[in-house]
Amino acid sequence: MFDHKETLFHVASLLTRQVANGLREALAPFGLHPAQFTALSEIAQREGLTQAELAARLELEQPGVARTLAGLEAEGWIEKASIGKGRAQGLYLSDKARAVLPEAAAAAALADRQALQSLTKTEAAHLIDGLSELAAANRA
Repeated sequence: MFDHKETLFHVASLLTRQVANGLREALAPFGLHPAQFTALSEIAQREGLTQAELAARLELEQPGVARTLAGLEAEGWIEKASIGKGRAQGLYLSDKARAVLPEAAAAAALADRQALQSLTKTEAAHLIDGLSELAAANRA
Protein backbone atom coordinates (compact mmCIF):
# COMPACT_ATOMS: atom_id res chain seq x y z
CA MET A 1 0.00 0.00 0.00
CA PHE A 2 1.17 3.52 -0.81
CA ASP A 3 2.37 5.46 2.23
CA HIS A 4 2.72 9.17 1.52
CA LYS A 5 4.95 9.53 4.57
CA GLU A 6 7.63 7.53 2.73
CA THR A 7 7.73 9.84 -0.27
CA LEU A 8 10.33 12.42 -1.16
CA PHE A 9 7.59 15.04 -1.31
CA HIS A 10 6.47 14.44 2.26
CA VAL A 11 9.93 14.14 3.80
CA ALA A 12 11.28 17.13 1.84
CA SER A 13 8.27 19.27 2.79
CA LEU A 14 8.62 18.39 6.47
CA LEU A 15 12.36 19.02 6.49
CA THR A 16 11.97 22.28 4.56
CA ARG A 17 9.52 23.63 7.14
CA GLN A 18 11.75 22.60 10.04
CA VAL A 19 14.94 24.03 8.55
CA ALA A 20 13.20 27.22 7.39
CA ASN A 21 11.80 27.77 10.88
CA GLY A 22 15.27 27.35 12.38
CA LEU A 23 16.74 29.86 9.94
CA ARG A 24 13.86 32.30 10.50
CA GLU A 25 14.44 32.17 14.27
CA ALA A 26 18.21 32.62 13.83
CA LEU A 27 17.75 35.71 11.64
CA ALA A 28 14.94 37.35 13.62
CA PRO A 29 17.27 39.23 16.02
CA PHE A 30 18.82 40.94 12.99
CA GLY A 31 15.48 41.99 11.54
CA LEU A 32 15.92 39.76 8.49
CA HIS A 33 13.81 37.08 6.85
CA PRO A 34 15.46 34.12 5.08
CA ALA A 35 14.71 35.47 1.58
CA GLN A 36 16.21 38.83 2.51
CA PHE A 37 19.29 37.21 4.00
CA THR A 38 19.78 35.07 0.89
CA ALA A 39 19.51 38.10 -1.39
CA LEU A 40 21.93 40.12 0.76
CA SER A 41 24.40 37.23 0.79
CA GLU A 42 24.35 37.02 -3.01
CA ILE A 43 24.73 40.78 -3.38
CA ALA A 44 27.67 40.71 -0.95
CA GLN A 45 29.39 38.11 -3.15
CA ARG A 46 29.04 40.28 -6.24
CA GLU A 47 28.08 43.86 -5.57
CA GLY A 48 26.82 45.72 -8.61
CA LEU A 49 24.87 42.80 -10.04
CA THR A 50 21.47 43.63 -11.52
CA GLN A 51 18.08 42.42 -10.38
CA ALA A 52 17.93 40.06 -13.36
CA GLU A 53 21.36 38.63 -12.50
CA LEU A 54 20.31 38.19 -8.88
CA ALA A 55 17.12 36.36 -9.90
CA ALA A 56 19.19 34.04 -12.10
CA ARG A 57 21.74 33.37 -9.35
CA LEU A 58 18.95 32.62 -6.86
CA GLU A 59 17.02 30.60 -9.44
CA LEU A 60 13.87 32.55 -8.58
CA GLU A 61 11.31 34.44 -10.63
CA GLN A 62 11.69 38.18 -11.14
CA PRO A 63 8.47 39.29 -9.36
CA GLY A 64 9.46 37.64 -6.07
CA VAL A 65 12.99 38.99 -6.27
CA ALA A 66 11.62 42.46 -7.06
CA ARG A 67 9.40 42.36 -3.95
CA THR A 68 12.30 41.24 -1.76
CA LEU A 69 14.56 43.96 -3.15
CA ALA A 70 11.89 46.62 -2.69
CA GLY A 71 11.62 45.65 0.97
CA LEU A 72 15.38 45.60 1.43
CA GLU A 73 15.71 49.03 -0.15
CA ALA A 74 12.84 50.49 1.89
CA GLU A 75 14.40 49.15 5.10
CA GLY A 76 17.83 50.54 4.23
CA TRP A 77 19.63 47.24 3.59
CA ILE A 78 20.58 47.90 -0.03
CA GLU A 79 21.15 50.76 -2.41
CA LYS A 80 20.68 50.87 -6.16
CA ALA A 81 22.87 52.81 -8.57
CA SER A 82 22.81 53.20 -12.33
CA ILE A 83 25.35 51.13 -14.20
CA GLY A 84 26.23 52.14 -17.72
CA LYS A 85 23.61 53.24 -20.16
CA GLY A 86 19.97 52.34 -20.04
CA ARG A 87 17.79 51.54 -17.07
CA ALA A 88 19.97 48.85 -15.50
CA GLN A 89 20.75 49.41 -11.85
CA GLY A 90 23.38 47.68 -9.78
CA LEU A 91 22.63 46.40 -6.30
CA TYR A 92 24.92 47.37 -3.42
CA LEU A 93 24.95 46.70 0.30
CA SER A 94 24.27 49.66 2.57
CA ASP A 95 26.43 50.42 5.60
CA LYS A 96 23.65 48.87 7.71
CA ALA A 97 23.93 45.59 5.78
CA ARG A 98 27.73 45.60 5.94
CA ALA A 99 27.55 45.95 9.72
CA VAL A 100 24.92 43.22 10.28
CA LEU A 101 25.61 40.65 7.57
CA PRO A 102 28.66 38.97 9.18
CA GLU A 103 26.76 38.29 12.41
CA ALA A 104 23.64 37.20 10.53
CA ALA A 105 25.75 34.84 8.43
CA ALA A 106 27.26 33.35 11.57
CA ALA A 107 23.77 32.83 13.01
CA ALA A 108 22.61 31.19 9.77
CA ALA A 109 25.67 28.92 9.76
CA LEU A 110 24.92 27.89 13.34
CA ALA A 111 21.29 27.12 12.41
CA ASP A 112 22.57 25.01 9.52
CA ARG A 113 24.94 23.09 11.81
CA GLN A 114 22.13 22.53 14.29
CA ALA A 115 19.87 21.17 11.54
CA LEU A 116 22.60 18.69 10.58
CA GLN A 117 23.80 17.84 14.09
CA SER A 118 22.44 14.28 14.04
CA LEU A 119 24.68 13.46 11.05
CA THR A 120 28.43 13.00 10.83
CA LYS A 121 30.31 15.54 8.71
CA THR A 122 30.60 12.94 5.95
CA GLU A 123 26.89 12.11 6.09
CA ALA A 124 26.00 15.81 6.02
CA ALA A 125 28.27 16.40 3.01
CA HIS A 126 26.73 13.41 1.19
CA LEU A 127 23.22 14.63 1.98
CA ILE A 128 23.89 18.13 0.67
CA ASP A 129 25.64 16.76 -2.44
CA GLY A 130 22.77 14.36 -3.11
CA LEU A 131 20.11 17.01 -2.64
CA SER A 132 22.04 19.42 -4.88
CA GLU A 133 22.23 16.78 -7.60
CA LEU A 134 18.54 16.01 -7.23
CA ALA A 135 17.64 19.71 -7.43
CA ALA A 136 19.78 20.14 -10.54
CA ALA A 137 18.19 17.10 -12.18
CA ASN A 138 14.69 18.44 -11.51
CA ARG A 139 15.19 22.01 -12.77
CA ALA A 140 12.65 22.87 -15.39
